[in-house]
Amino acid sequence: MNVLLTCVGRRSYLVDYFRQALAGEGVVIGVDMDPNTAGMACVDKAYLVPRADSGDYIPTLLDICMRERVGLLVSLSDLDLGPLSRAIEDFGRFGVQAFVSDPEVIEVANDKWACFEFLQRHRIPSPVTCLQLDKAQHHLRDGHLAFPLMVKPRWGMGSVSLFKVNDDEELAFFYHYARKQVRDSFLHVISQDDIDHSVIIQEFLGGDEYGIDVLHDFDGEHVATVVKRKLSMRAGETDSAMTVEDRGVANTAERVAALLRHRGNLDIDIMLDAAGLPRVLELNARFGGGYPFSHLAGVDFPRALIELAEGRRPAPYLLRPSVGVRSMKHIVPTVYSPLRSEKTIEVRYPS
Repeated sequence: MNVLLTCVGRRSYLVDYFRQALAGEGVVIGVDMDPNTAGMACVDKAYLVPRADSGDYIPTLLDICMRERVGLLVSLSDLDLGPLSRAIEDFGRFGVQAFVSDPEVIEVANDKWACFEFLQRHRIPSPVTCLQLDKAQHHLRDGHLAFPLMVKPRWGMGSVSLFKVNDDEELAFFYHYARKQVRDSFLHVISQDDIDHSVIIQEFLGGDEYGIDVLHDFDGEHVATVVKRKLSMRAGETDSAMTVEDRGVANTAERVAALLRHRGNLDIDIMLDAAGLPRVLELNARFGGGYPFSHLAGVDFPRALIELAEGRRPAPYLLRPSVGVRSMKHIVPTVYSPLRSEKTIEVRYPS
């Protein structure tokens, strides 16, 4: 079983997790458009590929899958989930099991406005969200919203163009500033279908925040849930967290997952409101930045994905986290030697 990780970027820890899960019975292959990332330095073999929105992206991945006898494909970024979701059958014809959800699931997870509408339709509590500046200003006047508010990209990740605003002047400024940043950053790749409505304004919730990993199999059936309370944040990602037993938060996450019937891991952010009730903030239909806190508490989703791809039900010990495990991220420098890069990175162009 050789594993292909797409948009591997900085996720070197996931490279290590998959390599450990393979236990020498396969290799981890990574692709990215940037060779100078920790993930590309750590994989067993790395390929440079076109941008995810290029018409050459999927053909190049299929070529790599055939060349490297890939059995399992996992995306690590929102940037290529859309193209991959529309090509699942293409990969299947080459014997590649792709843990990527259907296009309608990817749309709900990637598009925060579509996510808000989805949650509203199913009566799942979420923060009040506006797509236009004048709508948010109207809600402020009628008391439906109050400062502070959050301004964030409609399609985005991490802390890129994420701002907390405290008055009308800041709201107007950061709304327009965030739109400009989206246009000028890598986010325009996934925002280009509606670039004029690429920023949302959202109610600010100040309660405890949770990150939940919900694992589903290839049929969209539930396999495992891990709940973590976030203790600190840095640059839009969880910096410290603790695994907890919270049935209310878990039930809310599992209800969302059951409606979506995603494949693989669904990363769900939930925050408690003033009444202590869970409200869903956003979704990622992939491994989120907080997955290491689940892994360090004893679960092994990479190994579970490999066993599912092999047609087996994951062993129960892979799915049970220890509760009360507090973990923190730390930076580990990666040595990226020119000699190694010459041997492992091949520039791929479509045939």
